[in-house]
Amino acid sequence: MSTSPLPPDFIQHLEALEAAYLSSADPIRQSGFNGGPERWRAERAPILEAVPTGGDLLDVGCANGYLAECLVRWGAERGLALTPFGVDISARLVAIARQRLPEFAQHFFVANAWGWVAPRRFQYVYSVFDCVPPALFPAFVSNLLRQVVAPGGRLILGAYGNQAREQAPAPIDRLLSSLGHRVIGTAVGGVAPMSRFAWMDA
Repeated sequence: MSTSPLPPDFIQHLEALEAAYLSSADPIRQSGFNGGPERWRAERAPILEAVPTGGDLLDVGCANGYLAECLVRWGAERGLALTPFGVDISARLVAIARQRLPEFAQHFFVANAWGWVAPRRFQYVYSVFDCVPPALFPAFVSNLLRQVVAPGGRLILGAYGNQAREQAPAPIDRLLSSLGHRVIGTAVGGVAPMSRFAWMDA
């Protein structure tokens, strides 16, 4: 994948997100969500539809680690033993993730996901489609499949809508198919729905 830097306006966007997330002590708001715990679970638990067995799960763009923590807990309810990992560009948010999950503190990395050289590969890798600018998304997905997902592992991509703006989530499955990827499963979450997920095997 190209090592060219992210556009300055996108870096500014990430910095604004970091400031917004850190303005609250609520773990859900620190994760960029304002809909409360019931909607949080309804719109994110479907990620686990792509996770049939236990294993390592890397959240790319993990923020404060709360989603990783929730997926581990929700997975345990399904009899899945998941080991959380995460990477985020914000050192301050990763510090919170390490405090949140001290037994897995070394599993959380400070890095820009665009061009990140992972220290190892992971059975399950999750990311949102807007983790990079749209023009870089095709290369971003290809890099995750080639360099971050373990052989035989699974890449899960998500897209979230905005209920207040009546904005539907992006059709992530169709987007991936249009890029030539073989989507093997999809899931939706929330009312309307407000989240969409699609996954592919490496």
